[in-house]
Amino acid sequence: MNQQSFIPSPCIRKCGLDESEICRGCFRSIDEILGWEKMNSEARQQTLNNCQQRRAQRAARR
Repeated sequence: MNQQSFIPSPCIRKCGLDESEICRGCFRSIDEILGWEKMNSEARQQTLNNCQQRRAQRAARR
């Protein structure tokens, strides 16, 4: 993987899973967290998109 295509982990070190097994810090699912290192750039970008959607949904519930 070259530097241009590298997408770093969105982890912000505020880990804790909610009742749906979604991290309260980065909004990744447990499967996304465990699989991050094996994901290609396209899968990582999709995961980041999923995280943004989850973050927006949680904000809308408040």
